[in-house]
Formats: sequence, C-alpha cells, structure tokens
Amino acid sequence: MLERALHRLRGRIAEVADLEFNFEAFQGENADAGDVVAAANTLPFASERRLVVVHGVDRMKAADQAVLAGYAADPSPTTCLVLVAGKMRKDSKLLKAVAAQGGAAEYKAPRRSEYPAWVIGLFEDKGRRLDRDGAEALVRSVGRDLRRLEIEADKIIAYAGERSEITRDDVTSVVVETAPVSIFEFLDAVGARECGPALDLLGDLLGSGDDIMGVHAMTVRHIRTLLSVRALADRNADTPTIQREVGMAEWQVQRALRQARRYEPEDLSRALRAAAEMEARMKSGRGEPRLLFERWLVDLCRDGDG
Repeated sequence: MLERALHRLRGRIAEVADLEFNFEAFQGENADAGDVVAAANTLPFASERRLVVVHGVDRMKAADQAVLAGYAADPSPTTCLVLVAGKMRKDSKLLKAVAAQGGAAEYKAPRRSEYPAWVIGLFEDKGRRLDRDGAEALVRSVGRDLRRLEIEADKIIAYAGERSEITRDDVTSVVVETAPVSIFEFLDAVGARECGPALDLLGDLLGSGDDIMGVHAMTVRHIRTLLSVRALADRNADTPTIQREVGMAEWQVQRALRQARRYEPEDLSRALRAAAEMEARMKSGRGEPRLLFERWLVDLCRDGDG
C-alpha cells in the first residue's frame, strides 16, 4: 500500500515538476540529515516543486532525526519531502513534528480477506476495472506479495490492450501460478477465523494432492497449540516462558497469541473434542472425510459468533 501511495504522489508531483532534475532519494542507514535538508531547501529547477524521498528514516541516528524534526517545523514551500519509515515510536520527535504539519500517514498491509479488494483498487488506480473473480484468481496465483501483485497487474493490463474491463480469463492467460498453497496459509486462515478463505485454501491443498487426514492432523495440532498459548497467556506468562513451554520462536508465539485471542478457550476445547469424534467417524467410514472436516471447520470458525 505504501508503494501505491508513493507512486500516486510521484505522479502528482510530476504534473508540476520535471523529476529528471527535481528529484533526490536517500537511504536512511547512510544518509546525512544535513544533506537531506540541503536537498529539501534547494529551489526547483524550471519547475514549481521538488521531490525528496528518504527511505528507512527510522534507521537514521537520533541526532539526524532531530535535525529533520527541526526542518519539519518550517519546511520549504517548494519541496515535497517524504520520510519513509518501517516503524516509528509514537513519542518520536520526528513523528510528532511531521504530524503537527498534518503530514503523517500509516500504511498497513491488507488483511488476508482484504487482498482481492486491494487488487481491484490497484487496477482502478491504473484506469482499469477487474472483476472480483479475477482479483481472487490473481491473489491465489501470485500470493500476498504487494510488489509482485503490482508487477503482474501491469503485465495483465499490457495483455488487455485498450480494453477497460479485465476478467479472470485475462488473469489466467497471463499469470503463471507462482504461489503454491501451503498448509501454514490454511492454518493461518483457521487461526484468523476466516471461514471462506480457509475453505478455499483447503480445496487448493486437496487439489494439489494433500491428504485430508494429514490436513486434519495438522489442524488439530494447531488448535492444541492455540489452546496452550492462550492458557499460558491467561496465567500472565511472559513471552519467553511461553516460548519455552511450547517450543516456538518468539515470532511464532506472537502470531499464535494473536490467533488464540480470536477464540475463547471453551471454543478451542470444544473443537478438539469434536475433532476426536470426527476422526473416529472418518476411520470407521461413517461419512465422507472431506465433508465431515469441512463441517467441523465451519463450526470452528463460526462458533461463538452468534
């Protein structure tokens, strides 16, 4: 989303500036704040505006950030200075100085269920209309890499020529599937209680050769992990303690915590009991395994919603 915002901004500045002569970019890890300020204070050449971009401003030294905060309090009226940060403390002097000018914005990656809408918006920005089926096909083929999605969008638009309406057929004609479905994507969707995406991913897994009993076993294991993490967190265990107890890396614990908090402990316990009953029915031939698992999955994702 940040890349799209920068692209739009560059397009607007290009309307009033020749960016071949009025554009400078810096990398925060090796940029000097004095050089950035000097670039920002330089008058535009034969244009109304200049564009200066600093990538990774959060990696600049505190002293350099302080210099930029001072500049932000009284910026040049002819320069658009863009400071890009991966993460900034809310109490950062630089962030406060930029926010005081009304120039602070936060860009987050879409949630899993929001990617098709994001793709539709991407095509709209490029003056084309892509239907929902086409957007879903693109996400499922490419994955959730925003840069890769934009690259593929440009290829699809080139293929469509002058047509303003783009369909799923255009997507499948151009895009080579580069994102085979992972069981972990499916488990993330289950953890997020996103029933529709979880069922779609399940279909992709089974279609690519995964066994329903194997998916069932991995899902039950994941639910047990969420229940363990939730129980430890409810007892006020800190992250290192949870890591030791469940044998996971810190980032895995944080992700599991986010997912576990979407459920009540009773939901997870009930799901495990139901999973044991379902497995017995699968192995005894009392029901079609995929249908049994899908019904269990829907109950798990929706349990407690009403």
